Amino acid sequence: MMPSSRNSDIDDPGASSSNDPAGQRRPLLEATNAQDEDAQDNWEVEWDVYSSATSANGSDGSLSSLSEAGSELGLFRRDGERLEGRRRVVVAGVLMAVTVLTLVAQTECTVYTQRTLGWDKPYLILYLTHSFYIVLWPGLIAYERFRQRDKPWSRFFEDHFFVVRRTAQYVMYRTMDLTAEQTAESPLRYMLQTCFVQCCALNTAAVTWFVAADMTTPSDLNAINNTSAIFTYVFSVWLLKEPMRVKKNIAVILAVVGVGIIAYGNPNDTAADKPAASYPDRTIGNMITGVGAVLFGLYRVLYKLKACLPAEASAEMNIMFSVIVGSSIGFFTTTVFWVPLPVLHFFGWEVFELPGFAAAFWTGVGMVCGVLFTMAFLSLTALTSPVLSSVAAMLSIFFVALYDWLFADSRLTGATLSGGTSIIVAFLLIGWSTYEETYPRDREQGLELERIPSREEV
Repeated sequence: MMPSSRNSDIDDPGASSSNDPAGQRRPLLEATNAQDEDAQDNWEVEWDVYSSATSANGSDGSLSSLSEAGSELGLFRRDGERLEGRRRVVVAGVLMAVTVLTLVAQTECTVYTQRTLGWDKPYLILYLTHSFYIVLWPGLIAYERFRQRDKPWSRFFEDHFFVVRRTAQYVMYRTMDLTAEQTAESPLRYMLQTCFVQCCALNTAAVTWFVAADMTTPSDLNAINNTSAIFTYVFSVWLLKEPMRVKKNIAVILAVVGVGIIAYGNPNDTAADKPAASYPDRTIGNMITGVGAVLFGLYRVLYKLKACLPAEASAEMNIMFSVIVGSSIGFFTTTVFWVPLPVLHFFGWEVFELPGFAAAFWTGVGMVCGVLFTMAFLSLTALTSPVLSSVAAMLSIFFVALYDWLFADSRLTGATLSGGTSIIVAFLLIGWSTYEETYPRDREQGLELERIPSREEV
């Protein structure tokens, strides 16, 4: 970005209106007073505008009519000229791979820390992992700053929070065609409420797994917990109004059946596993696990319903805002869900102990994997559907078994292979169904996102 002598076109509303008699160009940033305007460096903000072919035409009274070069709708600096549907598919594919791999890595780190190293603190590990999500937003700021190293810090933060505010308004009103009244309203309260509900749903669901772990068998716990895909599908049909399709029905059933085969088809691997008769509260434990499965499904669908951008938003916008939502979940986890820790310590249910070096190291690795998983999972859900991301996460069960077979001398049984095959087939079916529903329809309606040149380029 080069210094520009045309700052008056940006900072002075009068200059903008005089150049555009129709009154459709508006200032990107308005100086609060004459002193601030004089003190500013001669920098012009370059906004790369991404809008759909439909919204680019706009209508009276909405900001869609302002999506010409240099308007307020410019959000991201990019080098590409278009963001096509095929590219969105590629991005979604990469996110799926990251989701599965990081979930497998996180699982292996947690199991190694608790079983091999003996630091068996499941709730504390859960709290540390979810709290660590808070680093996502600072990481985004660091990345954006690296890309915009020549921009003054004051202008950098001003631009960043303008982008965040405008994107949150898109989410709040579920449209990218905002009216002047909508752009004037702050989205802060809505986003705080939404992220807090997301945080409570996620952590409560995770706590149910922790509570039920000693009340029911590991097979029941694993199988019932992964029925969350069914509830995700049910909530998607109910709340998101997604159509029920044969492919999706078969895929969800195959995924759950596959998990059941893996959970119940394999014998106990260790002598530490207790027989089923040793669980007198098994029914209650299964019910608690079922509640957690429902909450996991609700968490995914509520995220798609309340915290995701409209369909015409670019992949970069979806990933950026997913990072902010994930970071907000980490903030609320840090400030709220520490409360059970002293309670657990006081009653002796989970006595607080500092980990050794090895346990701390592998817990830290698991926390990093958890951050990457959350970023990929939320972004994948935003770009595709909660059902697809849920089934993609279920693939990790099979890949964990493969990892244990390759590196931990664990047996690869026929039940694991058949159950894993069922989950893979389910994933392929639901992936194809999602592609048929989303991307061809977008191309028919002309919703491919394209770049409109900045004012500097025209």
